[in-house]
Order: sequence, then C-alpha cells, then structure tokens
Amino acid sequence: MVVAMLAASSSVAQEVCLEPVRPDAGYLADAGYGAGEIRLAYRGYFSDVEDYLNCLNRSSARIRREATAAAQDYNRVLDQYPVDPGQGSEPELVPRIEMTDSGTLFLDYQAEWLK
Repeated sequence: MVVAMLAASSSVAQEVCLEPVRPDAGYLADAGYGAGEIRLAYRGYFSDVEDYLNCLNRSSARIRREATAAAQDYNRVLDQYPVDPGQGSEPELVPRIEMTDSGTLFLDYQAEWLK
C-alpha cells in the first residue's frame, strides 16, 4: 500500500518555479547590447519575475492544500489507531496540527477548523 501511495504522489506533475536572473546593465553594455536591447532585457526580467511569483503562489497553495488534507488524514489515523498509554510510540499528548495564513505549520492535529 505504501508503494502505491508513493507512486501516486510522484506521478502528479509538480510545477517547477525557476527564479529569474536579474540583468546587469553594465555587463550587457560591455557585451555590445544597445539601449533598446538592455531595456528589453529588463522588461523580460520583470515579466519573468511576475511569472516566478505566480508560480510560487500556486505551489504554496498546492502545498497548503496537501498539508491540510494530510492533517485531516492524520486526525482519522489518531481516531482509528489510538495510542495506548505507556506504549511509548507517541508522546503522551499527541500533537495537533493547525496552519495559519502565514504558512507556518503548527502541530495541532485536532484543530476545530480541520473537522
């Protein structure tokens, strides 16, 4: 079953966000580029920055959805397979998971908003 889960998760194509390279006007001028070409390089850079930031936002949203789903799954695991006192495989107080809008992941697996 674990192999099937890993295969399913790796088969999902994930977007790769490539950070744009900032143009260097001095270098471009020394390389023989004209003023119009240098301006064009900067406009292309700003367009690439916008694409990059949008890509990061999409990736962040996808990861947030996946983490929320995993937290809900873990809630069900804790309900289905409770830890026996003294078992030692989990701490006495099972951590809970909760995510804030800041992207910080807080361990609060039974947060009200997950139910």
